[in-house]
Amino acid sequence: MTLQLNLRVRFFLIAALLFLVFAVPAWLAIRSLVDGVMEQWVVRYAEQQARYDRTRVLRPIVREISLARQLASSAATIDFAHDPSNAALEARAIADMENLRLSFSDQSYFVALLRNGRYYHNNRAGEFAGQQHRYTLDPNAPKDSWFYGQVGQALDLHLNVNLDKSLGVTKLWINVLIRDGKEVLGLAGTGFDLTEFIEDVVEQATPGVTRLLIDQAGAIQIYRDQSLIDFSSISKSSDEQKKIDLIFDHPSDAAAVRAGMHELLTSTDKVITIPVQMGGRRYLVGLARLESIDWYEITLLDLAVLMPFSQFKVVLGVYAVAMAVMLLLFSLAMNHYVIRPIGRLDRAMANFEKGDGVPSDLADFGTGEIRRLMQRFAELAEVVTEARLNLESKVLQRTLELERLTKIDVLTGIMNRRGMTERLEAECERTAREGGRFGILVIDVDWFKGINDKYGHVAGDHVLKAIAGLIEGEVRPYDVASRWGGDEFLVMISPADQATVDSLGTRICAAVGDSQAALDDKGAPVPISLSIGGHLSMPGEDVNAILMHADQALYQAKRAGRGTYQP
Repeated sequence: MTLQLNLRVRFFLIAALLFLVFAVPAWLAIRSLVDGVMEQWVVRYAEQQARYDRTRVLRPIVREISLARQLASSAATIDFAHDPSNAALEARAIADMENLRLSFSDQSYFVALLRNGRYYHNNRAGEFAGQQHRYTLDPNAPKDSWFYGQVGQALDLHLNVNLDKSLGVTKLWINVLIRDGKEVLGLAGTGFDLTEFIEDVVEQATPGVTRLLIDQAGAIQIYRDQSLIDFSSISKSSDEQKKIDLIFDHPSDAAAVRAGMHELLTSTDKVITIPVQMGGRRYLVGLARLESIDWYEITLLDLAVLMPFSQFKVVLGVYAVAMAVMLLLFSLAMNHYVIRPIGRLDRAMANFEKGDGVPSDLADFGTGEIRRLMQRFAELAEVVTEARLNLESKVLQRTLELERLTKIDVLTGIMNRRGMTERLEAECERTAREGGRFGILVIDVDWFKGINDKYGHVAGDHVLKAIAGLIEGEVRPYDVASRWGGDEFLVMISPADQATVDSLGTRICAAVGDSQAALDDKGAPVPISLSIGGHLSMPGEDVNAILMHADQALYQAKRAGRGTYQP
């Protein structure tokens, strides 16, 4: 007797057999990787490292920016910037600068005034005490273009790496505009010693990890190789700047980094990882945006150091061969018992989605659970098909009913403004295409507010319904009557000539005037009269022009004493 095993048991036995044959040697091959690099996910490491580096870089800079803004917004600084020739204001401002100097980590500051170009500075040693005015800026001197460049662009904050030959220092400068309202008065700020900043903040003794900072244009601002730093970026054209293209082997890598920079403009907390090549070696870039200073921090991870795959070639080879054999055998079993039947079911489902029927032999395909799945799908497809047909029929009926209701006035039962507007536009298009003319009547109930006030709104509603009935009784079967809004009605007469329009307008006016169709709460007839304006369409007129002429005729009827028709 052949033992009929269900699909689950078959797969279990096959997997167990393959595990016993191949898993033990494969495990011995890969266990050396468990404690090594393979248990570390280099991309996640790059993201975490970039986030950590971003925090380390920003912390000292943000603190100095806050102090620089305090210096720039000081009342003493602003007053002095307004009147730099005032000795008293100068003394007061310098005293304030010196008080803040000790708060800066570098214990140095600068203040540059726009009105007279004077540049004030003192350093950690206080060697310029009493001589804080170091020199005067020259708008024509290239060395001073950083100042006039930032002032001209009205950049509230700018970080600038610059070699100041006048002061004999190379620093990362934090420049903040001195403003009084919208008026720019100068710059104030501080700086870090570039070499110290690179050693203390940017560089760490982490093998295989390098960091650099770039500005929004991709110019290199902080890097351990100071020959690649783009000093005084603000005073240079884009072509003169030293950009990240210098450090990557391929232009496509620099382009990928620029694309990541653009993406981070809307995802500031995100870290983007990008594979690149530098000096013939593979690196992984961790790119993060330093939003508060509008720079980007790049963490470069040397994959040859952090993930030395070359040490595991033999192990990976053994594991790959073992896995290939195992997957081959397993795939043969999967193809026979699962993949082919599921593929047939998938095609049947795809055809069913398109509206085709289910193959009649689908329920006979496959074995065990797969066959039962096929049978259940065939049964379900039959039920769904029937339900879908019923639903489509109901939806069609409901849609038609809703479409009709959106074009009918609830009170009078005739067409509403929306429906009439569509008919008018369609008639304009038809007459423009085929020729012919049509007319409209704009009808207004005379003194309708008085009817509501005297007889009540219920009687007013009866009047509107009675008028609608009288209008429909006078128009031809192929004319259209509608409630245009409030106590106004509109009739479209097509086809028409002037005599037809005038005749119908006169008849409706008379029929309503002679009618006693609307009664008050005591059964007495409510007197009703209409003012009607008519217009016969002219070639080239649009709906708005036709309505305008009819409205003008209506106003003539009202001016003529109401209760009349005017063409």
